[in-house]
Amino acid sequence: MAEQQMYAVLHCEPCEECVQEDWQFIEGGELRWRGYEHCPRYEVYACDDGRGVPPPWVRERIVASDGTVHLPVGGPDGVPVALLRRVYGLTIAEVVAARTAGWWATPVEARYLLSPTS
Repeated sequence: MAEQQMYAVLHCEPCEECVQEDWQFIEGGELRWRGYEHCPRYEVYACDDGRGVPPPWVRERIVASDGTVHLPVGGPDGVPVALLRRVYGLTIAEVVAARTAGWWATPVEARYLLSPTS
C-alpha cells in the first residue's frame, strides 16, 4: 500500500510550458516514488511522494517513460508470491494469474522485487 504525501494541490490547466517529472527509487530498502509539476507561466509548483507502488496516474507516466520488465512469479528464479502480494496488494486470483502469465514491473520495481533484501 502506498503512503502518499501531498505538498501542494494547486495547479493550472496543463499548458505547453508545464514541466512534469515522475520517478521511482529505492531508499533505505523501501520502494519510493516522487512526482513534481511546475508551470513557469503561472509560477505554480506541486510535489507528491510516497512509499510503495505509486498511484496509477503516476505509475502510468513512469511506464510510458521507462517501460516495463516482464518477471516470472514463483519458483527458484521468480518473484516470491508473498512479496508480490504485499507490494501490490494483489488478490489471490490476481496472484494465480501472475503465476501463470508473469508480472510486468517498472525497472525500479523489478530491481526491488528481485533484490535479496526485499
